[in-house]
Amino acid sequence: QVRIRAIKCRAVVCSFTLVAEMSSEQKVAASPPLEDGRSVTLRNLPGAVLGVVSPAPATVAELKSAVEELTGVPRALQKLLPAERPQALEEGEELQPEVTELLMIIDETPMFSWDYDGNPDRKMLEITGNTAKCPALISDYINVITKEPMRKGTHYYQFIMHFIGDEQWCGVVSDPSQAGSRCSGRSLTAWTYYCGRMGSRSGSIKDGQGALHAAGRAVKEFSKLQQSGDVIGMLVDLDKGAIAFELNGQLQGACPIPTGKPLWVLTHLDRPQDHVELVKLALQDAPQESIQALSGALLEVRRGEPLRWRHHAEDDDP
Repeated sequence: QVRIRAIKCRAVVCSFTLVAEMSSEQKVAASPPLEDGRSVTLRNLPGAVLGVVSPAPATVAELKSAVEELTGVPRALQKLLPAERPQALEEGEELQPEVTELLMIIDETPMFSWDYDGNPDRKMLEITGNTAKCPALISDYINVITKEPMRKGTHYYQFIMHFIGDEQWCGVVSDPSQAGSRCSGRSLTAWTYYCGRMGSRSGSIKDGQGALHAAGRAVKEFSKLQQSGDVIGMLVDLDKGAIAFELNGQLQGACPIPTGKPLWVLTHLDRPQDHVELVKLALQDAPQESIQALSGALLEVRRGEPLRWRHHAEDDDP
């Protein structure tokens, strides 16, 4: 994959990836154009052919499904641009007869944009792209996840903690149904940085002190956050099955995560004033210490203290 340098705008990164040229085996597998029907050729920015969709489907939605099957790129991350216009095709459009060649770009924006429409308790939320607030909170808490998960590779995120009213969790989940107000922070099947409880002097890593909370266990003490202004860094390697957390650039610890399954980024809000901004940065922006931690000795999650008397996270504990 060829990565365009990330574009920063008010600390928000718009990250795009160009698909590399397909192998000869993949090209052979792509269907050739039919004699009596048109086809659509996909190219990357240098002009190399990625594949051919033939016959051309009637709608953009059908085309994106075919492209996903051909390249493995999820529909939500595809940007398909016809040569004759600068705007990407929209899912609701019909595929016009004159469209025979497309530039394909992977747009990772849904991987760091909070999911408003899919949240069952969205009426309590105020979501603006990568910023989450809950001014209309009427429950004790609400979990918010990204629109799209990570599926493979290594990814670096930062949570900019504009305000923490009481306690928050930031990390990843494998089960998107945990979005909403059904699961408390301590009952999540997740791998998270527990920020600690604001105003509490408790030294408990289960309730009070900052900590790694992973797969239903309080694993290790982390630095406790201030009420506003701190930045949690999170480096995730889905191929190795490891995650590392840092606070303001200082490594806190790394632990194993599941492999072979998608992971959504999560934040847990529990006060109406809470305000979290999610940023996805280029890998070269990750601290070297965090990168090294992914290949070092990982914390043993199973040795942590259960967050609840009975929890059901063992099956997901890597």
